[in-house]
Amino acid sequence: MKRKRRDWNGMIIKVCFAAFLLVYLGILCMRGYAKDVSIGAMHKEFESAKLLDGMDEGKDKDLRRYFGIDGKECDGYFYYKAESPMAVDELLVLKAKSAHDAEQFGEAVDTRLDNQLESFEGYGVTQSAQLKKAYAQTEGVYVIYMAGDRADDWKAAFESAIK
Repeated sequence: MKRKRRDWNGMIIKVCFAAFLLVYLGILCMRGYAKDVSIGAMHKEFESAKLLDGMDEGKDKDLRRYFGIDGKECDGYFYYKAESPMAVDELLVLKAKSAHDAEQFGEAVDTRLDNQLESFEGYGVTQSAQLKKAYAQTEGVYVIYMAGDRADDWKAAFESAIK
């Protein structure tokens, strides 16, 4: 009789461990999940919320110049930069064609942030502080770079669009 009881205890432990493992793997898979939203729709949301006021819209040549990314290699993007060269306000939302492409674009965004930090280091105290709080990250196939006073507002708008 004791032997059967031990078998049940072992079976319960194995089932609990398997359930835990499945939940854990499910969470890991969903972690990089982002809802598929077109860049055009997201851009309209940003414009209608007046989040782009006072910014200059960047074109393909600006994307190549500042990030080394060809606009034709991605599924769409919008890029805005502050009018003043001394301001660090920048917003880039880019949708890659694949997760692998997003990873490469993410590296380019990280390089841009590093270059900006290096440029303002030593004399642009306010700018350096804003850049240290900047968002440069990948969410699924989306790559974002948000720096400046309104970076938190831009990040919240982006997250509400993809989650």
